[in-house]
Amino acid sequence: MGRIAPSALRFMAHHYRSSRGRYALLCALTEDAKCREWLARLENPTKTRRGFRIFTRPGDLTSDWIKLYGQHEAGTEKFILEHLRPASTFLDIGANIGYFSLLAAVTGAAKVVSFEPQRPIADLLQQSVAHNRIEASARVERLALSNAPGTARMTSCPGNTGHSRLAGIDEQGAQPYPVAVAVLDEWLKVNPVGPVSVCKIDTEGAELQILQGMAQLLEREGPAIVIEIIDDFLAGFGGSGTKVLELLRCHGYSDVSGRYTTRGDSNRYLVRKPSP
Repeated sequence: MGRIAPSALRFMAHHYRSSRGRYALLCALTEDAKCREWLARLENPTKTRRGFRIFTRPGDLTSDWIKLYGQHEAGTEKFILEHLRPASTFLDIGANIGYFSLLAAVTGAAKVVSFEPQRPIADLLQQSVAHNRIEASARVERLALSNAPGTARMTSCPGNTGHSRLAGIDEQGAQPYPVAVAVLDEWLKVNPVGPVSVCKIDTEGAELQILQGMAQLLEREGPAIVIEIIDDFLAGFGGSGTKVLELLRCHGYSDVSGRYTTRGDSNRYLVRKPSP
């Protein structure tokens, strides 16, 4: 950090509006042992730019990003808040520690269902829900979603839990506990959540299967969709970005990513076109 005091650096980072250089700065900080210790000592739960607090995991990329900058993925944040309808529900599929879940519940005053199958990470999110006193509107489900029900394990990704994904049957290094896998359309029949206005999907490659399992929701309600598209990840599940976008187009969606994409953003932003 050179001659810049940690408190001053964090203040500047919290007020830095451009996305340029953010990842490089975080990488530079986490490569230095003293800086890593400083990040780990920051208050937990940490206060975000939006005012809500979120419990974080020391040494984890997503957590360190939020602690340093006070927000996560500005384009996704803007998209969610612009498309949340009053008294509607936000589905956060692959919620991780739940920045966007908390954003929707606290700032957007929406109901929220967060799907996060990693038990320790879901526990952090549940703590954040309790700390922000939004238990009545936010629900944490320790489930993975796909196009068929079952049981699976998640890969272990120390230092970047946001990259954990459903593991292959014989894949080495999977987390030791099984997770339930549900189909969203079927889950919603048993667990009605009211009208869904926005859905965020970030599952490190299983996005196509999740969309296939929520076809009824897409057709019935047409929620705005923010979805991560990384072809290398999708290929591991037999998918591709082309297949994801074609499925959504078949449900009447159009790509509005140009209004929201920021530097380094791997998400696509889609809304369903109004019926003629």
